[in-house]
Formats: sequence, structure tokens, C-alpha cells
Amino acid sequence: MLGTAGHVDHGKTALVKLLTGCDTDRLAEEKRRGLTIELGFAPCRMADDRIVGIVDVPGHVSFIRQMVAGAHGVDVMILVVAADDGVMPQTREHLDVLTFMGARHGVIALTKIDMVDAQMRELAVQDVQQFVQGTFLADAPICPLSNITGEGFDGFFEALGQQVQACQPRVTHGPYRQWVERSFTAHGFGVVASGVPCAGRVQVGDCLRVLPGDRRGRVRYLQVYGENSDAAQAGECVAVNLADLELDDTPRGVLLTDSPTLGLVQRCAVRLRLLDRMRRPIKDGAEVHLHVGTAHCQATLVPLEADPLAPGADTLAQLRLDRPLPLAPGDRFVVRSHVEEEGGLTTIGGGRVLDTSERRFRRQRVETISPLLEREKTIDDPPLWCLTMLIEAAGPRTVQELASAAHLLPDEADTHVRRLCEQGQVVLLDNKRFMAQRTIDQTMMRMADHLKQAHQAHPEQLGVNAGELLQALACDTAVFDAAESDLIRRSMVVRQGELLALAEHRPRMDEGERRLLEQLAEAFRKDHSMPRRPADLAEALKQPEKKVRQMIQVLADRGDLVHLSEQIFMHRDAVAAAEAVVRTLFAQADSGHSATSGTSGGGGEGRFTTAEFRNALGASRKYAIPLLDHFDRTRLTIRHGSVRTPGVLVRNNSPQ
Repeated sequence: MLGTAGHVDHGKTALVKLLTGCDTDRLAEEKRRGLTIELGFAPCRMADDRIVGIVDVPGHVSFIRQMVAGAHGVDVMILVVAADDGVMPQTREHLDVLTFMGARHGVIALTKIDMVDAQMRELAVQDVQQFVQGTFLADAPICPLSNITGEGFDGFFEALGQQVQACQPRVTHGPYRQWVERSFTAHGFGVVASGVPCAGRVQVGDCLRVLPGDRRGRVRYLQVYGENSDAAQAGECVAVNLADLELDDTPRGVLLTDSPTLGLVQRCAVRLRLLDRMRRPIKDGAEVHLHVGTAHCQATLVPLEADPLAPGADTLAQLRLDRPLPLAPGDRFVVRSHVEEEGGLTTIGGGRVLDTSERRFRRQRVETISPLLEREKTIDDPPLWCLTMLIEAAGPRTVQELASAAHLLPDEADTHVRRLCEQGQVVLLDNKRFMAQRTIDQTMMRMADHLKQAHQAHPEQLGVNAGELLQALACDTAVFDAAESDLIRRSMVVRQGELLALAEHRPRMDEGERRLLEQLAEAFRKDHSMPRRPADLAEALKQPEKKVRQMIQVLADRGDLVHLSEQIFMHRDAVAAAEAVVRTLFAQADSGHSATSGTSGGGGEGRFTTAEFRNALGASRKYAIPLLDHFDRTRLTIRHGSVRTPGVLVRNNSPQ
């Protein structure tokens, strides 16, 4: 898309008519006043027969809101400066707006040369050259011409064609997104909504959502640059005929999209750049006018890195909107505010949306700034953007989940993530979920560090329980399992049952600890059917309870003891004997020898009560209950109130 820019009455509309043959001032009031009020669109055929669209914007300060609405789709800027006036206030503001909206190519049309002499023309050229220094138009061609006589038009048209050729094609990935610039009712067709899509592709027959409001309409017809078409894509001037909608459903500022997951947000994190010609800092909580696409709302500005924001600041910030908008990462925006020196609303800055998660960011924190900077670095590189989304997830994601997070189509996300797998940056789990290798690597380092600290704190223990380590790290189970597998594969960690330890770890005990360990082992062996409490053993052996607990844990780690509850440990032989009692009770019940048995007729479908187990075991309820709870956890039994039925280990006739 080409876009005009410049002060009022500098000849933008006349130049568009010279280029296209179209008068973009379509309103009666525009004709009467000789002043562009609304956006105008026209197709332009370049020298190579390429058709591009032109949006003609109002130049008067009173209609800057309309100008901003038309700027979001512009790729190549035609900055119009009248030779008899030179650079004027709206010349500056229009250039600022288009810079913030992402325009990076342009040509400068120095109009009305028929109204000045050669010396004045040269002064006007110098004025423009000085004005564009330090902007993306610094090296842009300056083309003097007259819209009246046609002088200089050929040189201008050639320079414009070169800028169009230098412009990269608009990226079309992701779901279709089109901000509505204008809508009307066409007789016999219904609602038509026009605009420049910022992402994706659309075809006749597609269903589009209207946001805000979440109404839906089917695409009945399409026009691209005024010609009928079966499809349209980002960067084109598109008119969409929508069935099942009313004109009131599609005012300027709503978004058409085929994304099923795009929602409305009232908070967004952004990269914000303020103009350096501002005279005063912007305070925390300043009220600004936000322009995104063709939408406009008021917002509160919250700096995330520095407060207040000085003129020329380039910083991260959060915007809190006064009404929800369908924003997405990568959207470009402009902010305007009341500036006393400017006599009213004026552009003060702009930037890009980085995050639309709605969360309230904490200021000047590494955990806030680092992820946003990572997003900023990768936002224009779809594969790396997918990687960033996986890293932020801190766990595995399906292609569908990744596509939704990255605002891509599922096929696009699948292509990118599989390429990342080939590069070793992403890992495929269970053939359907993907995880960032970086996340695994970071978890490996955390695991190794935690194990090292645990070995230093408790050198006598064999290792750390895997479940406790997972809980301590507070990470996704799939990430933990992948990190553990990598550590074991690299011979950095060993696993013994439920215990994990660094490969070089060797349990160490002094003479006193070894003696205490033997005493505890003997105590549990002596009467293995009696559960023992650490506090009771500490009192009997006249040892600190903390040290007794440490040595008991060593015995449990070795497999000599079974941890039934927080306070109760039992020798493994006693637990095995209790399991034998359970199996016997089930067998007796299945044979009809128990009053509580069922009538299943075999197959290990018997049952017994807590009282029956306690009597058969010859133990008090105080110890019978922890044993039964242990058997429930290990799937030997299934609890139904005070009744136990066979668990999977009994049904499969498997030993515990």
C-alpha cells in the first residue's frame, strides 16, 4: 500500500488523481469545502503493470484521527510538501505517525513548483532535506512536480516505482486480521467492509468473526483494488461482502478475523518510543489516546523501566485500555496526548505490542523485562517466535496450543516447530507435544544444583526422593522427566528406585552416625511388626530427634524401612507380612468365608473391612490404618469407606 502524508492543502488528493485518475474526495462536504475529511482509496498501476493501492489521508489537524486510521496499512509513504509553504506542523506529525506504524520506504513530492521561482524551489528542497535528516526518509528522493502542469511527474513516477520495488512483500502468515476502515451497504449485496488486512489470507466462503462483539459473517464476495477476487491477503486493499451481518455490526475500528482464539484485552505490554521534541516528561499513569489499526481508545500509561519518561525515551511500558480491543503481539500503535505547547492533542510516541496476556507486570524486575526483550527480538521471525512461546510455556505444548499462543495457523506452527526439532532447539514428546530444549537444559541445571545442595546438607543420605525434588523445583512433570533422562544419559545423575543423586555422590557418615544407624536398624529388626515413631526412638536411644530422623531416612532410602506416614516407619518384612494378610483376606472373602464377601464367584473380587484386617493382623487401629492407606497408594487395595476391595496388584496377581 502507498499512503499520502502532509499538511492540508499541499496537493495530496490532486497528486493521487494524477497517479490514478480517481478523485478520492467522495463526500459532498469534501467537494463543497475542497478539503479531504475522510480516507480515500484508489488503485494505482505502476510501470511494470503491478497494481498497488493508495490511501489518501486528510491533512487538516482536525482530522488527524482519520489520518492515523489510514496509516496502519502503509508500506511506502508519499510525503507531500508544497514548495510555497515548506514543512508545516502536520508534515511533521504525519511523518511521525507513519514511522511508528512501520513505513520504511518513501518518496518526497515537492508540489506546487509552478507557483514558485527557481530560487524558492531550491530553498524548499533544502528545507525538506534538513527536515528528513535522521528519519527513514533521509535518503528518499525529492521530486519537484506540479499537479497542474504535470512538470516533473515522470521523474516522480519513476522514483515511486523504485521505492515500490524495494519494498518487501507484506508477510501473510497467521490468521486473517483486517481492521475495518469503512463499511457501507451495497444494494442487493448487503454489508461491505473495506480495509487493509494486517495478517493472513481470506477466501470467499470463509467465516469471519467481528471483534469486539464476536458476531459472525460469511464472506459472500471479495474485491481487491476494486476488482472481484476469490481471495485476498495482507497488504492489499480489500472490500469484504459479509452475509448475516448488519451495518451497525461493522463500524470503523472493529476487526475481522478467522482466528477462533483471538480475544479482547484491556492490558498490553509494549515497546514505547517517545518523540524527542517533547518539552516535558510523561508521568506514570498519564492518560493517552491509543490508536491501533483503525481503532481508538483512551489508555493509562505505566512505565516498566523508568519513571518519569523523558523526551526521546525508548522503553518498555504497559498500557491499560479503557475498553477492550482485539490486539495481538506485533501490532503497531500511536499514542497522542494533550500537550499545552501544541494547543491540544498531538502525537507523542508509538511502538509495538509485545504481550497481550492481561497480567499486571511488576516494574523494574528482571522477570518482567527479560521475557519482553526476548519477545521483541523474535517477534518478526516466526520460527524463533514459536521457540519463544515454547520457552514461556515452561512445559510441553501441542501444535494447536502453540499456534494459538503464537497467533499462527496450525500448519505454519507445525512447519516451524519441526524445523526447530531438526536444529535441536525443540524436543518432540510422545509424538504430539513439543518442548524447548532450553527449558530442559535450565531444569537440568536446577536439578543438579538442588541435588548438590542436598548432598552437602545430608551427606549421609543416598539421594533425594524424585517426587520431593519435583515438588521443590515446581516444574511441569514432562519437563522434569525429560531433564532427568538427559542427566542420566549424560552420566551426571543416577537413579536408585525413587532416589536421585549426582553420579559422584558417595554417602558419608562419621563413627557416631554409623553407630546410630546400626542401633536403629536393630530396633526395627528386633520387632519388625511394630511400627516405630522417630520421637519414641530418639527418646529411647537418647539421641536428638533430628539426627534420628536423618538416619531413619537413610534406612528408608536403602529399602530397609517403609514410610507409612509422616510419623510412622515400618520394617519392610512387616509390610510384606501385612500384604500377605491382605491377600489372604481377599482369597477367603472370594471363597465365601467372610461375612462381608461378595458373590462374584472368583477372580479376586472379594472384600474385607478395616476391623477384619486389624483382627487378622493382630495390631491396633492406630497402625492398621496407616498400613491400609499405604496399600491404597500402592494400588494393592481400593478403599470404599471402611471396606477394601482388590486393587490392580491383586487383580493381576502381582507381588507388591
